[in-house]
Amino acid sequence: MRFSVVPEKNRSTFSMEPSTSNEKPLRVYKNLPVWVVEDHNDVLQHIYHAIASRHLPFSGMTMLHFDSHPDLQIATDMDADIVFNKAQLLSELSIENWIMPALYAGHMDHVIWVKPPWADQLPEGTRHVSVGKHKETGKLRVSWPDVYFLSDILYAPLDKLQNAKSVTIDTVTMETNILEASSFPNVAKSDIKSDLVSRSNDGYLPHTKRSKLNTEDGRESERNVGLNQEKDGSNRCLQHTTMGQSSNDKETENKGDLDISVRAGLSESTSDKSESTTECRADGDHLESMSKAADVKGHLEVISKLMGSSKPFILDVDLDFFSTKNPFKDVYTKEQLHLLEDLYSFTPPVDDTADALDHCQQKRAAQLHELESALKACWDGTEPLCAIDDKKLTKVKNLVSSLQDTPPPDDTLDAELIHMAGLTCDDTGELPHHVSTQEEIDSLIGAMKVLLSRLPKPSIVTISRSSHDDYCPPNQVESIQSKVLHMLESVYGSIDVHKDYETLQQ
Repeated sequence: MRFSVVPEKNRSTFSMEPSTSNEKPLRVYKNLPVWVVEDHNDVLQHIYHAIASRHLPFSGMTMLHFDSHPDLQIATDMDADIVFNKAQLLSELSIENWIMPALYAGHMDHVIWVKPPWADQLPEGTRHVSVGKHKETGKLRVSWPDVYFLSDILYAPLDKLQNAKSVTIDTVTMETNILEASSFPNVAKSDIKSDLVSRSNDGYLPHTKRSKLNTEDGRESERNVGLNQEKDGSNRCLQHTTMGQSSNDKETENKGDLDISVRAGLSESTSDKSESTTECRADGDHLESMSKAADVKGHLEVISKLMGSSKPFILDVDLDFFSTKNPFKDVYTKEQLHLLEDLYSFTPPVDDTADALDHCQQKRAAQLHELESALKACWDGTEPLCAIDDKKLTKVKNLVSSLQDTPPPDDTLDAELIHMAGLTCDDTGELPHHVSTQEEIDSLIGAMKVLLSRLPKPSIVTISRSSHDDYCPPNQVESIQSKVLHMLESVYGSIDVHKDYETLQQ
């Protein structure tokens, strides 16, 4: 899970009702609109406006989502019914949890998360899952028992969901000739996983083995991030599905494992490989030469097959896809991060049975409630309202004392922010962290151009800068944004760019 580490901004809201007629053809923009926002959840209001104006269909869309983070979390206490109150929904969303409500509302039923090779929050492959309202709590939940959801108490079996919407989630890795997954050896990949267990009742397996960023040096090299390898042999991973056929063939696709990485890079026959080290100029000549030299390798056609040929889709890009920071590494010392990891350590289910998954969720809920209460009490100098063992309470006190003695530079920490940070650095794996070189950024933009050139034109493009929270390095965001906009213009012709973040800053 990732969270915003700066205060929420005011968001404009609106009312939208479904069209009274499904027979009217969709309207077409004269020029492809590109909405650029700062916080990623703010793109949703522009998507909803496009639905209301009939430039997007009310239901059944696909989103092609380039990001270093899945953004598929759910606010733990979110009532499912809030999804149908657009004004309230938009006011409560955050950067990590804006996609699932749109899936539950039915606006989208397919998300293709394209990730860089250093991200590993979800396993590669196709998953057919359900998003629905929990019959007992009324909260929004998902039927995928991956650690990404289990560790935040967001899983519920299908038989406990009502008004459940069937959705497809694909995870694909984009590699280039200079950014290969092999350079990040501990990132979860479908072709190196082991210790498979039998299927759960929903047809999925808990994926509990994750790579961990090295916190021995909280300020490790921005060029290469060290990784620690998980050594717990009891951990289990999801069985990865065959991607060589249509994603609609559910029976066939669950029978095998196959690496579904997208590889695109400079052709081996390129005579002047030194071109790749040249920074993109304002006229875009270098990026053009890179994309022309790009060679389709591996499974570049996978996304084309997943997308289909006629279904309207949203192209969504987070600029941290190209270069990513874990902002909590700049807030906490390595000792503080170790304390958080120890306190928030997640214990996976003992097996994949319904009872084991339920017990795992209950135990995790109790653990997080204890920690949240203890942090608040220790921060305020009072006694915790709920019982917590002495050993754990001592660790909480040590953490709070350390943070109060050596506050972060902006001195904005409180108990809630510390708790949220703990949720990001338990032993299921830290947030992605890889500050890319210009060469690496250019290679990813070139690869993206090759891919987009082979796909139908999207109905709308949304871009998130993610620089105020430092997920995209602030010193790189302007350059990356300029290059991405130039790339989009070279692929789609005239584009209508709306820099929404500039309006909010005024």
